[in-house]
Amino acid sequence: MRIEPVDRLEGTIRAPPSKSYTHRAFFLALLADGESRIEEPLVSDDTEATLSAVRAFGAEADWNRVIPPEEILPARINARESGTTARISVAVASLARGRSVIDGEGRLRERPFAPLVRALLSLGVRVRGEKLPIEVSGGSLGSGVRVDASLSSQFVTALLILASRAGIRVEFDNAVSRPYIEMTLRTMEAFGVDFERNGGITVFPGVSGTDFHVPGDYSSAAFFLAAGALYGKVRVENLDLEDVQADRAIVEILESMGAEVRVGRDYVEVERGELRSFEMDCSDFPDLFPILTVLAAYADGRSVIRGKQLRYKESDRVHAMALNLARAGVKVRELRDGLEIRGGRPRGVTVEDFNDHRVAMAMAVLGLGARGETVIENEGVVAKSYPGFFDDLRRLLK
Repeated sequence: MRIEPVDRLEGTIRAPPSKSYTHRAFFLALLADGESRIEEPLVSDDTEATLSAVRAFGAEADWNRVIPPEEILPARINARESGTTARISVAVASLARGRSVIDGEGRLRERPFAPLVRALLSLGVRVRGEKLPIEVSGGSLGSGVRVDASLSSQFVTALLILASRAGIRVEFDNAVSRPYIEMTLRTMEAFGVDFERNGGITVFPGVSGTDFHVPGDYSSAAFFLAAGALYGKVRVENLDLEDVQADRAIVEILESMGAEVRVGRDYVEVERGELRSFEMDCSDFPDLFPILTVLAAYADGRSVIRGKQLRYKESDRVHAMALNLARAGVKVRELRDGLEIRGGRPRGVTVEDFNDHRVAMAMAVLGLGARGETVIENEGVVAKSYPGFFDDLRRLLK
């Protein structure tokens, strides 16, 4: 994909369905008592891994309907490169009578699982391995568990989804990305799961089959909202401002930077403004980090963007963005947990995406205003979360 600089970007797109909600809905449908219908799920590489996992655990499932099995079957799961799929599968496998193996591909085999494994061991689950592949054999589950969530909120999500079937009190420490935990709880509520917040979260067993509509995705919308702030005016529809998604933070961030932001009942519109530099801890919304660094690359002055888990995502995103921005002529300094960036006018670059969808999409947005051509050689990497990204980008270029 070759990207030339534009004078102005303007138009309207529809946010794709949320990847995070799609994962959660399919796994809860697997554990439900009765059939569920999933309306407008995201179809992507990551969610295909979840659909395959749900089938392997015994459900009859397609993209719109899930008929759960009478009991969870032991399974061999290939989570591909989806951390959410792998971590929830490790927890769900503890419900099966028999041995399951959860594996993955690429960088997912390097990403952390140890806190989740230790939590499951404390519950009485038989688990082997602290990185993929991980073997899980069900046992008699205890009634309470505590997990260190300082590396990922997905450990908490996995245990909460397990608890929705097993009935467990889940406690967690040092949680990053807390809004993702709230998203899990909101999805559980939609599937009729009862719980109490009392220092931890006590979950009462019982999941009801339901019709679940997947909301639009702020994580994907953020790239185009940022593009509007930099280059023109972009409206993204299918966004609920009342949602608990972590990346909804992009709306307030762009407004605080100086962009013109208008919010309607189901859309967000952002228009170019004189963007100011900023300092930001994005530990609660780490998926915004790549596009925030692009905004900083154009903002006047010095910006500092940090996050506790940025080096443990699909790539080491601190290093990945530092390298690409530096090649684009941006003054950037790599910190232990983030980047210091001095804004200016980047130049075009051949992007090294590190097989990270969000790095590729962020650098595509950078290329729209750069001096010279920007090349995304592996444009197919965006299929992990947003297969239609470049199609939507072309619509705004017309």
